[in-house]
Amino acid sequence: MSNNQPSDIFVERISNVSHANGVFRITLGVNDSPNDIRPVTCLMVPANQLGPMLQGIANAAKNIGEQIQLTGDGDPAPKQKAQAKPATKKKTAPKKSPRTKK
Repeated sequence: MSNNQPSDIFVERISNVSHANGVFRITLGVNDSPNDIRPVTCLMVPANQLGPMLQGIANAAKNIGEQIQLTGDGDPAPKQKAQAKPATKKKTAPKKSPRTKK
């Protein structure tokens, strides 16, 4: 029986990008130390698909960011944004002028 599940690979950095024969090779890695990146895997993408893939990732990240802002840090119920109310002046009775005695 074959395993059709994709494997999960944790990466932190892009360590190298190259292009040859119409294929981009993007080497992804993890930080072993502040100045040392250990390669973990290489993502190979046809050149004509790189732009649409990057655009798709950017759009997905934007949508996820908007959803996070709406829910407020992982809160499952969406919060409504507070609406600024215009300042209103209190209505007061007009001041009576002092009466003078004649």
